[in-house]
This record gives sequence, C-alpha cells and structure tokens, in this order.
Amino acid sequence: LVGWAVRRGLRPLDRLAQGLAARAPGSREPVALDAAPTELYPVVHALNTQLERLEDALERERRFSADVAHELRTPLTTSLISVEGAMGNADPADADAALGQAQQALSSLARRVEQLLVLARLEAGTADRPREMVDLVPLAGEVIEEMAPVIAERRVEVSLEVPEAPVMVSGYAAGLLALMRNLVDNALRHVSEGGHVLLAVGYVGMAVLIEVTDDGPGIPPERRDEVFARFHREPGGHNEGYGVGLSIVQRVAELHGATIELLDAPWGRGLSVRVSLPRAGS
Repeated sequence: LVGWAVRRGLRPLDRLAQGLAARAPGSREPVALDAAPTELYPVVHALNTQLERLEDALERERRFSADVAHELRTPLTTSLISVEGAMGNADPADADAALGQAQQALSSLARRVEQLLVLARLEAGTADRPREMVDLVPLAGEVIEEMAPVIAERRVEVSLEVPEAPVMVSGYAAGLLALMRNLVDNALRHVSEGGHVLLAVGYVGMAVLIEVTDDGPGIPPERRDEVFARFHREPGGHNEGYGVGLSIVQRVAELHGATIELLDAPWGRGLSVRVSLPRAGS
C-alpha cells in the first residue's frame, strides 16, 4: 500500500517530465499539468516563468546575430571598396587616399561593434548607464560621413537638412545613431542610380522629428505594416539586405518612446519614414 501510494503521488511528476521531454524546441506554450496536487502549482508556475525567460534570452541571441550581420555590412563594404581602389590605382597619392578611407572604415567598424554591444545591453534591460542628453545634429552628420563611400558607389544624391541650433533628446546615442543609419541605408537600397535621399532632423511643436525621404518606388499603404517584421524584404530593392534594418529602427524607437509613420514622399513618388520623439524636458 505504501508503494502504491508513493507511485500514485508521483504520477503528476512523471507527467510533467514526459511533457517537458516532448516539448518542441522554441515552443512558448506554457506547461500544463491537469489534476495535479495543489502543492505542485507553484512549481509549474515557476517552471513556466523560467522557460519564458529562457526563450526570451534565446530570441535576443538570434536577433543580435542577425543585427550583427546587418550592421557590419556597410563598414565592411566601405573597407573593401577602399582597399580595392588602392590596389587598382597606380598613382601613389590616390592609393594613399584610398587606404586612408579604408582605415576610417575599419575605425567605424570598431565603433559599430561597440554600438551593437550597447544595443544588446539596452534590449536586455541591463544597460549600465542612464539616459543622456543627445544632440541629433552631429549624429546625422556622422551617418552621412560614414556612408559616403557607399553613397558615391551607388551614385545617389543624399541631402542633410538640420537646423543650426542643437536638436536635443533624452536617450541613448548608440541607439539613435543606429536608427538614423538604418533609415538612410534602407532608403539607399530602394533608390535607383541618380535618385535622391533626404535626412532631416528638427523640432515640430513638442516633438523631435527624424525623417528620411526617398524618391524610390515607395511602399503601398496596405503593405507598410509588414516592413517592420524581421527578415521582411520589400520587393524592388537591392538584394544585399537582410530584412532587419527597419526592425532595428522599430526597437530603438520603442526604447525611446517614439512613434514611426510611413508616409508618401512629397516628391510625387517614394517613401517618407518619420520618427517622432519626445522633446527633451517635455
């Protein structure tokens, strides 16, 4: 009788073990244990909580790997362009200039790796520093300067529209830099040779606007909600994208309490991506 009672009492644990063994990798379904003793409910609840945290951590790792591949593409491409230009140039002065550009691109690559680590900490909620006051004007200039070799290679006109006074927001510089860079990069991938991209930063009422406009094919209104999905690639763009750029933009916007709108460009065709952030002190 004692053996039978022990086996009967342990049956819920056996069912729990079988359910965990049969659980599909990546599943977010909570573990259910029907007809279990009341004493096991806290155990099942704690187990579900830990499984959810584990899946969140694995999802962050997968997203970070995709972000690394996407974010490092531009400085690596710039470095390759500069090195190839130096190798194929017989003029020593021009070769030295190309090598200097390659050195700048590699320095940008090192900064990008550091920024990716900052973004990873922000997403995990373990940032070791509070928000700071960030001036978006020099950040916008840094984005254009960093992407200058790629802009020249694609023969696209890129304009920068910023006020003379600082445009201040409370946030994380690395995240805001990644947001603007990915918006410009996304526009470049959908603009044909000879096209135009505009990066504008400024105040509108109690909000700060970051707006990137292009004269590419645009996106129909019914498909605009889909572009923020990870790995979504809009047809008609260049094939080197990984479909995570606007997903990064959305995540950084969420970290800063910002909103994103996809609008028709005022040039008759194209897309305008408008990010509205709270004004510092508001």
